[in-house]
Amino acid sequence: MLNEDRKSIIEAEEHYRHEIAKKLRADLGAVEEDAQKLGKSFWDKVIEVFNSNFGLWFLSSVFITGGAALYQITQHHYDAKLIRDKAIITCEFEIANRLNGMKFLLLRAKTVGQAQFALTPITKSLGPVSSEYENVNIAVLYFKIFQLTGQRDIQIGDLVRELEEKNLLIQSENPKLPVDEVDRKRLIEIIDALHQYEIDKINKRNKP
Repeated sequence: MLNEDRKSIIEAEEHYRHEIAKKLRADLGAVEEDAQKLGKSFWDKVIEVFNSNFGLWFLSSVFITGGAALYQITQHHYDAKLIRDKAIITCEFEIANRLNGMKFLLLRAKTVGQAQFALTPITKSLGPVSSEYENVNIAVLYFKIFQLTGQRDIQIGDLVRELEEKNLLIQSENPKLPVDEVDRKRLIEIIDALHQYEIDKINKRNKP
């Protein structure tokens, strides 16, 4: 059993802990009250400043400056998009124009020489939509569109490659020989497929 001295020590310790806890609660309450007062006072001051002439001028400056910057950024993106879209459309019309010319001349070609001339638009436009692309290879035009759009059709790429390969073979033949009808038929098939692809893209792009 505990003697009287030990009991007194324990009671004193308990009393001390109770007083410390009470003091801590009181201090914590005071800190919370001060924080609330400080927060209220801070926002009161902020509102007071914003309602003043200086505050209104400051807010106006921020919004005007920010609005001007936003407008410049938007205008820059819009201008860049216009330039990009113009380049894409010009390339598409240039390709469609060349393909249309090739088909027209191939259908009327009797000799290899005439077929060779009919395929000239693969490397050079006979009537360019834009002088910028007059001497640009048709494959380069397709690649430029890919650079501008990030879109690549593997099947179309294969057709363009086949068109160029057939052109190289025909250019190496005797120009006085008659046109091979199998070659002519395949060339027309390739040109029709490429032309329809370009027309579909142009029509889709022009839809509202």
